[in-house]
Order: sequence, then C-alpha cells, then structure tokens
Amino acid sequence: MSRLLAILVGIIVLLVAVIVAVPLLIPTSVYKQQVVNLVKTQTGRDLVIGGDVGLSFFPRLAVKVENVDLSNAPWAKDKSMASMKELRAAIKILPLFTGNVEIDSFILVDPIIHLEVKADGTPNWQFSEGKAPAATPADASSGPATVKDIRLGEISVKNGTGTYRNAQSGAALAFEAVNLDISLPGLDDPFGAEGSVTWNSEPVTFSLAAAKPRALTDGGPTPVEFSLSSSKINVTYKGSFQAFDTVKFTGGLDLDVPSIRDLAAWVGSPMPRGNGFGPLKVHGEVFGSGNSYSFNNARVSIDGMNATGKVSVVTGGARPVVKGNLAIDKIDANIYLAADGSAAPAPTTSAAPAPAPAGQTGWSNEPINFSGLKAVDAQIALSTEQLLVKEIKVGPSALNLSLTNGLLNVNLNKLALYDGAGSGTLTLNGASSTPQLQAAFKIAGVKAEPLLTDAADFKRLSGLTAMNFSVSATGRSQREMVGTLGGQGDVKFTNGSVKGINLGALLRNVLSAPATGWTSGGSQDTDFSEMGGTFTIAQGILTNKDLKLLSPLLRVAGSGTVNIPQQTLNYRIEPKLAATLQGQGGSDAQGIEVPVIVEGPWSKPTFRPDLAAMLRDKDKTIETIKSIKEDGGKGLLDSLMGKPATPPADGSTPPPAEKQKPEDLLKGLFGQ
Repeated sequence: MSRLLAILVGIIVLLVAVIVAVPLLIPTSVYKQQVVNLVKTQTGRDLVIGGDVGLSFFPRLAVKVENVDLSNAPWAKDKSMASMKELRAAIKILPLFTGNVEIDSFILVDPIIHLEVKADGTPNWQFSEGKAPAATPADASSGPATVKDIRLGEISVKNGTGTYRNAQSGAALAFEAVNLDISLPGLDDPFGAEGSVTWNSEPVTFSLAAAKPRALTDGGPTPVEFSLSSSKINVTYKGSFQAFDTVKFTGGLDLDVPSIRDLAAWVGSPMPRGNGFGPLKVHGEVFGSGNSYSFNNARVSIDGMNATGKVSVVTGGARPVVKGNLAIDKIDANIYLAADGSAAPAPTTSAAPAPAPAGQTGWSNEPINFSGLKAVDAQIALSTEQLLVKEIKVGPSALNLSLTNGLLNVNLNKLALYDGAGSGTLTLNGASSTPQLQAAFKIAGVKAEPLLTDAADFKRLSGLTAMNFSVSATGRSQREMVGTLGGQGDVKFTNGSVKGINLGALLRNVLSAPATGWTSGGSQDTDFSEMGGTFTIAQGILTNKDLKLLSPLLRVAGSGTVNIPQQTLNYRIEPKLAATLQGQGGSDAQGIEVPVIVEGPWSKPTFRPDLAAMLRDKDKTIETIKSIKEDGGKGLLDSLMGKPATPPADGSTPPPAEKQKPEDLLKGLFGQ
C-alpha cells in the first residue's frame, strides 16, 4: 500500500511539474501564432501582439499580453477596432471542477475601443463567420455546464478610451479617461461597481450596488442603488431592479439639473435660442416595465416654479405618449419669452421673413417654430394658482392639454382674471409647415383698466368688461401671424370712462384746433354707463360698425377700423349732446350731433370734429337747435355758443340777448 501511495504521489508531482514547466519550455512565439491564427479563424480579423505574452496553468490559468491590436471592419473609419497597452487575466482552475467560476483578475490598461454602425445597420462588432471545430459525439450529447457560483477578484479598466458612431442615426459619442472597478465576492454577496469617465470634456462619476446578484441572474428583482454625478446632472436611484425577460424597476428617484440648457448642449441636443430652462429638480417614485414608465408623488421644480402630481410615459410607438395631472404654484411664461416679448425663436431652414416696412413697429420678425410639438403626444391636466404672460396676471386657473402629432389643444376651463372669470380654448398646429393658431375666449366681470394696462400698456379705459371672441392666424413670425389674423367677437364695458378725452368739451369747443391726442386729468375723461359693440377681423384689420356709448350728457355711436399690423386707428364717432339727463339708458336722446374723427397711431391718435359733415346736413342741425331751444335747452345752447349760463356776480340784470335766426346760430357754431 505504501508503495502504491508513493507511486501516486510521484505521478502528481510529475504532473504539477509538467504543468508549471511546459509554459517555460514552449517558446512565446508559438503562443502568439496560435492565438493569432485562432482569432483569424473565428473572426476574420487580424490580431497583432506587439509585446510579450505570459502564460501559466497552475494554480490558476493566467495570461498577460502587451500591446494588443485587433483590426476593424474594412468599411470602418478607424483602422483598429480595439487596442490596449496591456491585458491581464487569471482564473482559478480547481473551482471549475466544482461548477464555480473564480476570476482572480481581469485588468485592461489603456484600452481603446471603437464601435461603429454602418449606414445599412451593420455593426463593426459583427464578425465574419469562421470555421468552427466539428462537434464530437460527446459534445453533441452533453448539455451546457451549470455554474453554481461566480467570484470576481480584481476587475478593472484603467484609463480607457471609447468611441461610438452610428451612420443610421447620426449619433456620435466619445469617452475618455474611463476607469472602472468591479467587486463580486460571490453571487450571494453584494455586487459593487464604481468608476469615472470624461464625456464631452465633462468628468462624470458613477456607482452601482446590487444586494442579491443571484436573484438578478435567476431573472428576479434585487435591491439596487445607483448614482451619477457631474456638474451638469446629478441622479440617485434607490429601489428594485429586474434585468432579464422584461426589464422592471420601482423605487425613489432624485434628479438635480443646474441648467437644462447646459445639459441639453452637453448631450448634443442644444435648445433653440431663448430664455428659461434653467434649474430643474425632481423627486418622486418611479416605476418602469417594458416600455411603460410612471412617476408618482412627484415634486418638480423648474425655473422657480413648483409642481406636484403624477406623470406616465409610454414608449415604443411613433412618439412617446405622456399623460399626467399636475398642480403648479405658478406658471411664469415670461421666463421663456424673448426680450421683445415674442416667443423665443427656434432654428429654421426656411427663408427668414422680410424685414418690417418702415414705420411698422411692435411686432417681431423672429421665426416661430412649433415643430417641437411633434416630439411627443400628451394628455395632461394642469392647475395653477397664478399665470404670468408679459404683464398679464391670471389668477387660479385649470386647463386640459392634448397634444397629438404636433397639434396642441388647450381647454382653459377655469380662468380667474382681474376680479372676473372666463374660459377659453387655444390650438397650436405644429404639424403644418407654417405655424397655425386658433383661440376662443369668454370673459366677464373683468376690470378693464388693469387688464388693458398689463396687456397692451393702454391706460385710457376703465370699467367692467365682458368679452367673447374667436380668432385664428397663420405665419412664420409674430408679424406674419398678425397680418393674417381673422375672427369675430363682441365686447361690452359698463360703469367706466374713456380717459384723456372729454367728448362733451370737444363738441363745446368746435372752434378750437383739433385735439392732438390723449390728455391727462380727471376733468378730461368721458364717463359712460355702457360702451360696446361687435367686431370682425380680416387680414389683421378689425372692423366695428355698431359702437355705442351711453353717458349722462352724451350718446355716442360709431364705426371704424383698427389696423393691427400697423397699430393705427381710423374711427368716426357720432356723439350727441343731450339736452337733458333723462333717458341715459337709451340711445334716442335729443341733442346736437357733431361727428368726431379719431385717427392715427393707437398710442397717440388725433381727435377732430367733422364740421364738413355737419355743414352738408345743416338743415337737420338747425332743426335740432330749434327743438332744443323750444324744449328748454337754452342753457346748453348758450354754453355751446360761449354765452354766460348764469347771471352776473353783481346781481345786475344782463341785457336781453339779441334774437338770432337758426341759420345764424349754426354759422356761429361753426365760426362763420
């Protein structure tokens, strides 16, 4: 027995000696050539090993290769698909006999890897088919080996470089200073990975931890933690993750982006020139399964505006579909408007609109591009406590937003506006080559003066407003849209005043020069109990034919146009000086009609009596004067003629007025 044991020990020692000694006895060139031939047979690519090759078999199978270069596909841009200064790998042999894989080390030093996709979709990592060894009967009958456990020792990448180009999608990525360290003591022990990379000149650090790797390899979920940090974006995720069959995850997400614009530029998708899209913070619970993702109990902060609610996204179709319900403390649209108040322009390949003709101001020629609306489809309900658009301040409001293939429909079902309320709809068509807009609104009980002041810096009208209108426009710029504006509506103001013009005083001073514009001071206002009318708009020209104003001593009718592109007025109003305060609620009061022409820029129009029209119908005017005198309106008529309406202060009796004919009264009225 002792002799047998001695023989066995001797055989084992001899085998060990052979295993250790053979690599030392066989020339390195043999290893190199065998490896080169094998790679050529299996991949059709050329492998060059410019440095030494080290190989050992016991107690671990280890290899060390220096200055390795693998050729690229013939059509690829780079000559080499992969190269590295050094590759070191070692795997323990004895654990393999028990179904365990223990990788002692796998280290890549200065690797450079170029991945590329051809225009027809062929990737450069798709190798030509080589001649595989014929399967033996034993190979055919045996099934795949079962791996009981995997243990990783030192796994790392040091100072790697990588590129990716896709001729189909146009994507191009480049990574530098890639460093990675992986730890996996066993499938039943926690997995860890951490590293850093420089992408687009920006250093990024990352880490990943999985609590139960075996559950992950078996197709189940495992608790994971992930973090990514850079100056452009910081992300942390803590939850569960399932990788195989269907990718699933659920957990908490925190996202911090100092600037959305900087992030978009960094990832290669710069945003159109404009303002806003600065800081973004997101916190909430995320869920994903297949191509469906949801974000619940979300808290989102962007550009100082804060929202809560939930959002879901479904991918896999022609466009992502976004659905959500969000409550926002305020929406400040001014953040996203250009300095001139127009929407921040987007790049366009079409010819820019022609410059504005001389004298035309106030409307922007900057291109408007709604094509971004085609990026996603959406169904979103929004509520906000405040909406700011330029100087317009909207109170608590609610809207439903629907976006399908570039067509945006907004239903504003609740609108609080300057102590009033309203509703409306808005449609933006980004699917058309030329942007299109449609809007319809109803408002009531709105204070006119603050609304018009904030909306158009127009401070000449006060009172409560009720308005109903619908408009549409098309154009590649604000100016083009204003030029195609069309629609209709009606407006009514009650218990207010037209500030800066006293129509009564204007009619009483028909001998003076025409008014040159708005004046200031309460004595120069025209009070009214009601003012309004209907209007139509065609090609940017607003036409009104039934203007009506009711005032204590005035009844006004009028008609005219507003040239919105030119920002000018051309109106003819027909005030009637009433002989009495009676009948304020009607428009049939008796009095003297002196038409007034209002024309010029709407910021500074002129007002002048239309004396020529009165002269053309002087018989009617004379009869009116007669009737006023007969009805006791002498005081009013005397005031018009510049005569004193009260007795002298000394109490003396004024001399009797010389009797005048009606024709003389008219001539005196006109200064003739």
